[in-house]
Amino acid sequence: MNKRLLLSAMVLSSLLLPVARLTAQSSGRDMLYYDKVDEEEAKQNARNSASVDEADAVLFSSSKIDWRKGTFTSNVSMDIVKAGIPMPSGKNAAVNKIKMELPVLIKDPLLSIYVDDTRTLSDMVLDGSLTLEELTRIIDNAKETPAYFKNGGDRLLTEHTIRLEDIGSLFVKHKSPYTQQKPIARIASRAYTGIVIDARGMLPVHGEFVESLVDPCLFPKVYDSNMTLVYERNMVDPKIASKQGINSYFTDVNDKDFEKRVGDDPLWITAEQVFGVYRCDPVISNEDYLRIATVPENLKLLQQGKIAILLGKEQIAHRVSAPDKSTSYYMDFTKLKYVFEDLVPTTIRDGGPGLVIRIDDLNFVADSAELLPADKERVGIIALQIKDVVSSGKYRIQVDGHTADVNKPTGQMQLSVDRANSIVNIMTAIGIDKDIISSRGYGGTKPIGDNSTSEGRAANRRVEITIMPPDSYVQRR
Repeated sequence: MNKRLLLSAMVLSSLLLPVARLTAQSSGRDMLYYDKVDEEEAKQNARNSASVDEADAVLFSSSKIDWRKGTFTSNVSMDIVKAGIPMPSGKNAAVNKIKMELPVLIKDPLLSIYVDDTRTLSDMVLDGSLTLEELTRIIDNAKETPAYFKNGGDRLLTEHTIRLEDIGSLFVKHKSPYTQQKPIARIASRAYTGIVIDARGMLPVHGEFVESLVDPCLFPKVYDSNMTLVYERNMVDPKIASKQGINSYFTDVNDKDFEKRVGDDPLWITAEQVFGVYRCDPVISNEDYLRIATVPENLKLLQQGKIAILLGKEQIAHRVSAPDKSTSYYMDFTKLKYVFEDLVPTTIRDGGPGLVIRIDDLNFVADSAELLPADKERVGIIALQIKDVVSSGKYRIQVDGHTADVNKPTGQMQLSVDRANSIVNIMTAIGIDKDIISSRGYGGTKPIGDNSTSEGRAANRRVEITIMPPDSYVQRR
């Protein structure tokens, strides 16, 4: 046996031995776990997630987002025959039913929208920055077309459109913009009417050895090559940021609204890199940053939000999917919840993209991605339970690494990536297909504890494993 195979065998053995002991201790209880699974409760949860089986569905919704137009549009239909609503006398009742069910139908696709480079709307709900009541009010007040019949009167359809600016305005909290300080370095420049950042095509990801397309979000940041923050929402006049967002996205410079945003003589900049967990933030050269920052009139452009970002068509406008959280998904969730309650000290919840398992207070060798033996055993136990669920072939796995914040953002980001990958290595060692696993690192950008205390820093050193069901472009209720 060569050294690599021997090493793999040793790692696998070290993981399986403690798991075998625990499995033996609990083998008589397996049926108890399964008996606790309430299929009716799972079906109700699937209904609440707009993921009922198609054969049982009465309402259907499909959504698309257009960052150029600033719209999130959902096409909603009701199967009148299945609903058992008599027509034409019951049309008003059917319309009211659609309106009542709309927030549930479009909630999950809507929550997948990127707010910034590390957070989705779902994240904002989880951390308390956004309430579902606020989101429901926006849904209720959005534009809706009159309902009409299709397919010989068997289907009642309507189109519902939300302005992305209405969502973004919920997060504009500052009262006045702040202005970048003039840099010490100077460069020859002049006043422009706006700023255009061409971020089309694949770009190197700052701090990583990969490339990525740039994705749009409600509040992109712009950095220079030294990671100086060039632009972010708090630099923009809050009235402008609330009304029209802090930038516009375009694919075509001949767009009729392009000149409205950046004028007829904009500064043209080509993005050199992209940054952020969600790859939303263009990175420009230090020279281009100086072209902006050394001229007071150009700094004023930042306050006025006169920024246009050019992206590819596939990033600007596309259909929006959501996790298909079926009855079987919620049954698997319940099974794992009971297993983890008895086997390992960890937490599990039904999160936005799927079933989230949070492994708290992981202990690594200092400043490295190597787990200490006890924690390697702990992760192995969790991985074996996950393997049992994902063996059905219908799930994907996302591993997210987090660190405490010790004011070393670049180093923390890379360390969190490396630590997430160390968890991936354990999962693949016990036989989980590496092709269904992806990983990413957040550094210290998503704390759950106070970084000024040792307890808070320990809480922030964590890994979250998300078991994700297939995505669906149609929500069913």
